Amino acid sequence: MGAIVLPVLLAGPLFVVISLKLRQAAILNRELQHTASHDGLTSILNRSAFTRIVHGKLDEIDNAEGGRGALLLVDADFFKAINDRWGHPVGDETLRRIARLLVEVTRAGDVVGRLGGEEFGIFLPGAGLLSAEATAERLRAVVAETDIVTPTGEAILVTVSVGGVFFRNAITYEMLFHRADRKLYDAKANGRNRVEIEEFRPEGVTKRLATTI
Repeated sequence: MGAIVLPVLLAGPLFVVISLKLRQAAILNRELQHTASHDGLTSILNRSAFTRIVHGKLDEIDNAEGGRGALLLVDADFFKAINDRWGHPVGDETLRRIARLLVEVTRAGDVVGRLGGEEFGIFLPGAGLLSAEATAERLRAVVAETDIVTPTGEAILVTVSVGGVFFRNAITYEMLFHRADRKLYDAKANGRNRVEIEEFRPEGVTKRLATTI
């Protein structure tokens, strides 16, 4: 009888221990996945995860009739000067602040990531041209209205430039990124703190310009 009772008594605690270990392993696995896909400084997607997810979204749009969307590239203006004058802690806080604002101005289904340095990406699946322009302009405006305070109490005015492409149906990520990057260059060349967006079509490009300053 004792040979039967002892295993039964041990089974309950053993089951609890195994369950706790499995739960801890699942939590650790989720944490590792999050670390691998998110930027350590800003807590938004890193470049590789952003690229992978946008690739998947583009495949969905390609397979959907009337699919559309937009890619926005966002770059902090004169960021090197911020690091050089006030140090990297202030530069890091600037990037964190921009990342938070990116999340605030976007929708739940949008994809937001840090692409490297002071450059960020926003993918807007299903967005129209006017909606993409409005999102870009809203972001530009809220960043310009937000001061970063240095350890000495000095307020820094931070601005961003935004380049974007609106598209319908099939387009490769490489083409989309290339054209958005060109529009970001235009925004920088035309004075910074501004938005430049174009509409891409297979037969050509219809340019649209959102506002600045």
